[in-house]
Amino acid sequence: MHSLVHRRRHTLFLALAVVFGVPALHAQDAARASQLDTVIVTGTRSTERTVSSSLQPIDVITPQQLQQTGATQLAAALARLVPSLNFPQPTTISGAEVARPVTLRGLSPDQVLVLIDGKRQHTGAFLNLGGAIGRGSNPVDLNAIPVSAIERIEVLRDGQSARYGSDAIGGVINVILKKAGQGGQVTAKFGGYDAGDGLQRQLTADTGFKLGDKGSIHIAIDTQNNDGTNRAGRDRTAAAVGSTYGQKVYWLGDPAVQSNKVSLVGQYAFSKAVEVYVEALYRRDRDETASLYRHRGDSTNVTAIYPNGYLPISIPIVNDTSITAGIRGALGEGWHYDLSATHGSNEYEQRSHAINADWYQAFGYTPFFIQGADYKTDQQTGNLDIGKEFSPSWLPNPVSVSFGLEYLRQGYKVSPGDAVSQYGPNGGITGDLQGNWQRHDVSEYIDLETNLTDRFALSLAGRHEHYSDFGGTTSGSLSGRFDFNPKVALRGSVGTGFRAPTLVQQHYADISSQLQDLGQGQVLVQSGTFPVDAQAASLLGAEKLKPEKSRSATLGLVLEPLNGWNVSVDAYWIKIANRINLSSNIPVNTPAVNAYLTDHGVDANYQSIRYFTNAVDTRTRGLDLVSQYAFDFANGDRLNTTVGWAYNENEVTKVKPNPAILDELGVAVQRVERRERLGLLGDTNPRTKLDVGLDYLHGRWAGHANVQRYGDYTVYSNSGTALDQNFDHRWTLDLSADYAIDQWTFSAGADNVFNARPEQTKFANSTGGNFKYSLFSPLSWNGRYYYASATYRWN
Repeated sequence: MHSLVHRRRHTLFLALAVVFGVPALHAQDAARASQLDTVIVTGTRSTERTVSSSLQPIDVITPQQLQQTGATQLAAALARLVPSLNFPQPTTISGAEVARPVTLRGLSPDQVLVLIDGKRQHTGAFLNLGGAIGRGSNPVDLNAIPVSAIERIEVLRDGQSARYGSDAIGGVINVILKKAGQGGQVTAKFGGYDAGDGLQRQLTADTGFKLGDKGSIHIAIDTQNNDGTNRAGRDRTAAAVGSTYGQKVYWLGDPAVQSNKVSLVGQYAFSKAVEVYVEALYRRDRDETASLYRHRGDSTNVTAIYPNGYLPISIPIVNDTSITAGIRGALGEGWHYDLSATHGSNEYEQRSHAINADWYQAFGYTPFFIQGADYKTDQQTGNLDIGKEFSPSWLPNPVSVSFGLEYLRQGYKVSPGDAVSQYGPNGGITGDLQGNWQRHDVSEYIDLETNLTDRFALSLAGRHEHYSDFGGTTSGSLSGRFDFNPKVALRGSVGTGFRAPTLVQQHYADISSQLQDLGQGQVLVQSGTFPVDAQAASLLGAEKLKPEKSRSATLGLVLEPLNGWNVSVDAYWIKIANRINLSSNIPVNTPAVNAYLTDHGVDANYQSIRYFTNAVDTRTRGLDLVSQYAFDFANGDRLNTTVGWAYNENEVTKVKPNPAILDELGVAVQRVERRERLGLLGDTNPRTKLDVGLDYLHGRWAGHANVQRYGDYTVYSNSGTALDQNFDHRWTLDLSADYAIDQWTFSAGADNVFNARPEQTKFANSTGGNFKYSLFSPLSWNGRYYYASATYRWN
């Protein structure tokens, strides 16, 4: 064990020596094009702003970088390339293992705005209800985007509500799609885990076609067929004595996935003034994962059918569609415009191989396949963007002026499942919880950007929004950059922002079996999640949701110590008021609460209830460091190096008091539970993350290494400090190599070479030994992963 740790540290120190020991390598100084020269389109409406001259911290990720990570999911690849971005991997958390969350700067997954070619992407229909990172969030499903369709990704690490509207409190992920009318590639990839499970099969392809000399079409396809993984422990719960004690009965790991994605991007220029374009994406996933194990004596089991209990299997179906059509062009005297309309929808359909014990008791039989509730979101947007550069005589440089309008309509629909899924106390969504809701929003924005001097750049943005369900809000942002000389620059920004509560958060309803820590350890209970306007929720203190409001500031230093060596250090501060989160599980089976609900006509056939609140204010502080250097050697070899380090600290600064009715009824819980107040909104996110990337190019060969370190974190228990647990930091190393010959590239690699695993949980927190690892771990439970791929390219 000591030698293993020594090898990991040695690898890291070697990587850091390569990056920072610049003079020792006698690298050749040469002019080179790089990502730093890329003209960016995120966080600016200027047509000439590059990464190296940006006013805010931004990362540009290429398709080659995504492919070199070995990951088959877009979000997983980004987490290895952007230091302040994390991709937690929960399991058996009410579907979160299927629609996995992405976090930026330690904030909620739905506090990151996702754009596709600058157009707002719709949120998913899934709501993360489990006890994991992102609890209560309703984010965009980033993994719905085919990786083969991506030209590059711009990750802006700064609040941008003043430019883009709701959700951009933590930052913006803008996915730029391929548009070339020629060339393409096909990649076949195969991999699996050291444990012998989780085989992954992926086939991707993209190609472009010209439409005469004025247009093009680019098509991309991704298809995956992945097996699941299982890292559950042995069942040593009291309920398993005499039946499954000591056996592995849970399925805890990655789901089995059958996924198909396709995209089409087309454009045709009739003239400089009129270019029509269309972008369409479609994804269909069939996933297979497990729910919580039903022991022999559980009320949800029928011993005549399963004398030792059984494991329900969930089979969610996810459909995602997005299509944008527009017209853009340049008009006389420097004006340019973009008029577009976008439709997007996401559907999450619940299916399961399970039984309904209540149905069996009533009718003497039960089906073994249950069609559960269906959740669907849809969004339509209309955008008009107009811009021009003006050259007033009293300014030394042109002023980029952009302004525009956006119309946004959002819808949400809940449809109950079949009769079996609705029946009895252990049933799910019933007919009276279904519904169809809509809202609309109209916004106006203006954006000004100029170089006041050759050294001083300034950007000012303002935006006003008016939502039909909660009214209006105005956001502003001011960004600046001062270049002391070509080697040293200071940049910073201040701004306000907001996030509107999604329709899903306002109207979602569900009754399901959950493991809850109610102060006596974890127990399996039926829990109801209700919208704030549902009678049961309003009786227990739920109030109409308000938008989150934020204030933020960023201050950064940009350096070029040597030619081609770029370093940026950015500190940030984000204050969020009226943060939206799920309430604690409020017990309703006490005599006082049960009688109160019954007197008001509510028949509570579940043990607890929860709803969304604006009960907390939070503060986020952090630091991002990024270093990039490319060495060109005399023999033609090249070494690209990247170091990224992120520090992030989240804290709840205010918790509003309980609704008076809870105190009157003697409910002994805080509206915001301890685990969430101290952990999910605080120290359960690792405070530090380190990424060291090395790419060595030698003729036809290329070698890639990535060292990653996740800092320690703490998981808090609702039962008190005795069950709190601090988890130690973890190192991982990924290695891969490429060999190119003619139009072929062959690759092979291993992720997590040293087979690192998360620290194991205390037995008291492991649900009787079943949950061997923490659901909050930023490191996958799966261990070492091997893969190989072959790519054929053509021009």
